[in-house]
Amino acid sequence: MRAIQRFEVSLKAFIVRDGRALFMREADSGYWELPGGRIDVGEEWEPHAAILARELAEELGPDVAVLFGAEAVTWTRQRPTDGVYLFLLARVGHITEGEPLLSDEHTELAWLAPEEASRLAFPPASGYRDAIAELWRLVDSGVA
Repeated sequence: MRAIQRFEVSLKAFIVRDGRALFMREADSGYWELPGGRIDVGEEWEPHAAILARELAEELGPDVAVLFGAEAVTWTRQRPTDGVYLFLLARVGHITEGEPLLSDEHTELAWLAPEEASRLAFPPASGYRDAIAELWRLVDSGVA
């Protein structure tokens, strides 16, 4: 019998402002990532937009509102702290109100242009680099 991989699912936001996207450094691993997080137990039937809004409020503060497009990019990563695999889904968004604040989950946030973001340290066992490139392509094409 073949083994089937198990994943946690994480919803992410590729928030763009003035040609730069918001990236955050994880407190536990030191790697960079996009804001957002996992679907919690009990949220299985909640709209994904509501789950992402909850995660963004936790990570960026309750005053930040983001408007998202319909296009999505997906990838996987292996969490370096425990080896768990995550399936990630990101949408391009734009802040409509508020200013992001740093939560305890992250040590740093930065608004970066594509060439700056390409130099970030993402988790090694992940598809982050290709996913970020695809998200920039969506932004540049005007689709998102």
